[in-house]
Amino acid sequence: MGQKVNLTYTILFSIVGAAIVIILFSLPYLFKKKSDQKIKINKKDYYEKSAFTIPQELKKKESTTSAAIRLPIIMYHYVEYVKDKGDTIRQKVNINPATFEWQIKTLKENGYQFYFVKDIPQLLRDDKISSRAAVITFDDGYRDFYTDAFPILKKYQVKSTNYIICDFIDGKNFMTENQIREVVKSGLVEIGAHTMNHAYLKLMASPSAKKEIVDCKKDLETMLGNKVKTFAYPYGAFSQETVDEVKKASFSAAVSVIPGIIQSENNLFYLSRIRPGIITTTDILKTLDSYKK
Repeated sequence: MGQKVNLTYTILFSIVGAAIVIILFSLPYLFKKKSDQKIKINKKDYYEKSAFTIPQELKKKESTTSAAIRLPIIMYHYVEYVKDKGDTIRQKVNINPATFEWQIKTLKENGYQFYFVKDIPQLLRDDKISSRAAVITFDDGYRDFYTDAFPILKKYQVKSTNYIICDFIDGKNFMTENQIREVVKSGLVEIGAHTMNHAYLKLMASPSAKKEIVDCKKDLETMLGNKVKTFAYPYGAFSQETVDEVKKASFSAAVSVIPGIIQSENNLFYLSRIRPGIITTTDILKTLDSYKK
């Protein structure tokens, strides 16, 4: 009788123990947002419409008295001659090298001063900036930045900020570690973080988003031996939670794809940029002069 009782208890404890183990391993998935497990990106448009507007929870917190400056931040992705005509996304976010050089040359010859994104907090504190100032940014760290864009920037001695996806370094069509170090050594390029895997942070659970943000910053700082101060949201997707994680990771500023040229203390962690598709011609001066917000 006693043996049967002991056997019963042994079986019962085994079942309970197994159930506890299963529950513990399942917890991360139970609390994970559905979209954190598999996020589908609109391949046709690349950016969702919501990427171009300030999230309401952040809009409500904006102050009407914060310092503001007029500073166009121009965003580029690819700078190349697209060979695959079927690659519609690449075509939408691309500018050919000849047009890119004409834009840079035009800005330089017309007295534009160029800054890094990391300079913006100080520019806001000083509240004094030339009416002809601009920031040039590149997202993703593509190889054509090194082969096509960087030689043009060097030629005209123009600064730029390049946002790197850490796990894509050394990958096909992306810059290598040595190339990144080389462009930084020139003094013309600031490197910023763009997550580990180009993650859609807006719909990720906070622990996962935090890891994407923090680990990328750490990896880049280890690779470069200096502080990485600014961040870019992949797909332009962010929320109040995302902004909070970027701030906690000790970044000093972050860029969005919200259209505009006015930068302020309000949007320091979702700075406005002019995206591809708006500036596609060589007449960049007219475009910037007509862009009011």
